[in-house]
Amino acid sequence: MGVTKQYLRFSPTGIFGVVAAKNCNAVYLQPNRFLAAGGTHVITVWDRRLQRKVKTMNCDSPAVILKPNHDATMLAVGHAGGGVGIYDLKDKSEEASPDPEVTFEGHTSSVMSLAWDDSGTVLASGGKDTRVILWDCVSETGIAKLKGHKGPVTQLRFWNESKYLLSSSIDATVHVWDTRTNECIHTIACIGQVWDVNIWRDTIIIAENHLKVVRLTEALPEVSLSSEVRDDWLNESVGTLLRHSHDRCSSLLVVEDRYLVVSGSKSSEIEIFILSTPEEALKKQKKRLKKNPSDEKGLVLRDLIRRAESVKASEGKVKSIDAFIDKDKSLKILCCLPSNQVEVITFNETSQQLSDSAEPVSGGDIFGFDGHRKLVRAICFSSDRTAILTASADCIRVWNRSALTCVLTIPHEYPIVSASFCPGDRHFIAGSTSGHLILGDISTGVITQVEESGSDNVWSIDILSNNMGFATCNGSFVQFYDFFMTEGKLQFELKRQLDVQDSILSVKVSQDMKFVATGLLDSTIKLFYFDTLKFHLAMYGHSLPVLSVDISSDSQLLVSCSSDKTVRVWGLDFGDCHATMKHSDGLVSCAFQERTHYIFSIAKDSLNVYDGDNHQRVQTLKAHVEGGATCMGVGGLYVATAGRDQTIRLYNRTQDILVIDDEREQEREEELEKDAVVENPSLPALKTAESERSADKLIEALDAHKEDSPSNPLFTAYGAKDKTEFILKILTGIKASELEQSVMLLPVEYVNRFIPVIGEVLSDKDNLKRVASLAEQRQKYLVDMIGFNLAGLKFLSNRREEKQEIETFREMVGERKRKRKKKEAALKRALLKI
Repeated sequence: MGVTKQYLRFSPTGIFGVVAAKNCNAVYLQPNRFLAAGGTHVITVWDRRLQRKVKTMNCDSPAVILKPNHDATMLAVGHAGGGVGIYDLKDKSEEASPDPEVTFEGHTSSVMSLAWDDSGTVLASGGKDTRVILWDCVSETGIAKLKGHKGPVTQLRFWNESKYLLSSSIDATVHVWDTRTNECIHTIACIGQVWDVNIWRDTIIIAENHLKVVRLTEALPEVSLSSEVRDDWLNESVGTLLRHSHDRCSSLLVVEDRYLVVSGSKSSEIEIFILSTPEEALKKQKKRLKKNPSDEKGLVLRDLIRRAESVKASEGKVKSIDAFIDKDKSLKILCCLPSNQVEVITFNETSQQLSDSAEPVSGGDIFGFDGHRKLVRAICFSSDRTAILTASADCIRVWNRSALTCVLTIPHEYPIVSASFCPGDRHFIAGSTSGHLILGDISTGVITQVEESGSDNVWSIDILSNNMGFATCNGSFVQFYDFFMTEGKLQFELKRQLDVQDSILSVKVSQDMKFVATGLLDSTIKLFYFDTLKFHLAMYGHSLPVLSVDISSDSQLLVSCSSDKTVRVWGLDFGDCHATMKHSDGLVSCAFQERTHYIFSIAKDSLNVYDGDNHQRVQTLKAHVEGGATCMGVGGLYVATAGRDQTIRLYNRTQDILVIDDEREQEREEELEKDAVVENPSLPALKTAESERSADKLIEALDAHKEDSPSNPLFTAYGAKDKTEFILKILTGIKASELEQSVMLLPVEYVNRFIPVIGEVLSDKDNLKRVASLAEQRQKYLVDMIGFNLAGLKFLSNRREEKQEIETFREMVGERKRKRKKKEAALKRALLKI
């Protein structure tokens, strides 16, 4: 049997370049100079005053919803995979742990909404699976799974000191849940899909196409419904707030009981309504009745809410909003923009004229931080691998590889699709879809030369190995340029040109400068001699256009990738195909690692590593989501990729040994785990790989306990004196959030063993007995204290009710006296007229 070939593992190093991902919101943190935004597999905390990144937190699955608790010490993150992570925000420095403190797995699909209760210990999550789950963040366990909606749950709000929970859904209903009994006590039926709901005092504002305002009150016993399901709540329609925009309402915020802020799904307009205080509402009511005594006597919608001047974001669409009231009483609205930016718009009630027909006021502070506004289409490494250059249609950025921070930004207006560092790393050369070649000076941060090489796309640029020039493709031409110095400045000029008679998508010159390889639109690869530019041979095999080609450092192998989802390895001597390796998705780029035959290929959502000698897939790394990758750059031990999810991802080779057989076995296990995830309707949590491993530990521990051998090596490994302490250590090593599910996974035989073992553990521990005694005493004390407080509150409530009754009686008597005096005065006037 031969020796198994071993490889060194590549692992993700970091994610950068993303400020605010497309499918996640941005929120303010306390103090409000900080804000958090989702960046696909990371959450970034930004300092908007200093405009820099403060902290980065990792996610196993793309983040879709962020929700801090009331004092912003904890941040709940809902993921696209259905998990919920709780992060500690007390320490906002980069030295703090980037991983979640607690992880909950309960939803079978993406989480859409999160809500904290007033105490900050209970978290509610709603998902696309139509479920609402309550989580206890202290004991790290699920409390209950609430079922009732028939569509994805879009919003959750705790109400009335967290006694009730409101949930909205696209099934056109709003459910009111009693958190003490975990039952639905009332349902508000709506006309269309409900995408948001908010609470203002006893008024519920529901976001349909327009804003439906409902007052929810508890019905008197004689008015309650006489049915099997008792519903003691009444919802009274207060009115409807009409919006200027006609798109779907996506965000609805009530800011400190003063402002109502509304944004749509396809509009840049943010509408602001001012909420009246009780005193202001009464004044408006009196003023209205004074003008028109026959008008409605009670409070109407225009007494409670009035429209303010709308504001407008800088772009045509707003993904999410958040807001707070600053010290100067101005409203600061945080807008998450689709161009990888956030904007803060200031609204001041006193300085703006209130008008129903006012045009939206545009303008705000845009924070791009360290990120491209448009898609990154080109990426490359410097010769010493310390810098990474990325290019998009808005700017060129140079990043520090070790710190993952932007050190230089050069704005431009060219749609760049290819770029490379020039020899010496002080300049760069880039090509655009308009046929322009752009030369820039990195030391000064300016573009020094722009030349039009043709009218077609410059899809590829390759620096020659002698560092004297570079080769590009433009349409059907391969163009060769030379560098030269003029007045101390680097410039380039065209020297030779080769017409290939078909559109070229990529070009590569071999290291020995013998061959020029071109990947063509007609699905072929053509080789030419570099010195004479004569045709050498053609390679056939791809069924779709060849998007990328590369030649190994020893000029022996050529690798190509195509839209037909295949990577092919060719020999340069005879042009024969050595191997064909299939990818799961359409490929974007491929490249050799320097001085090796390792091949990297990037597809929609995965980065593959191949061995070009034995043609095996070595490793598959998770890459981009939301549309896939756009480009890849390889430099020494590092690989960088950019994607449509607005992230730039860096990978590096580690010293961890990777065995291919073990890697394939792990991939099979992951597939089986995905297929084995089954929802248990009675439990809030799902079966996960962690709970299965914990169940295996319990089974192993119970087997060791049954042997009754004091010299068991497991006892020594866990530092246990006896078998009872051993079981206790195993149980304490299991996460509280996984313990219930782990016990549920035990076979019946082991459950029968587990029950008496738990009895032994609890009975033999004196500390547990003492804790139980103290807990009983403390519980009795708390019950007595609560009873005393309740009695005192009832007494105060009765006195208040008596005072209110006396005041009501006085008002009624005074009203009667006023009516009698009016009648007497009217009678006197009539007698005088007679």
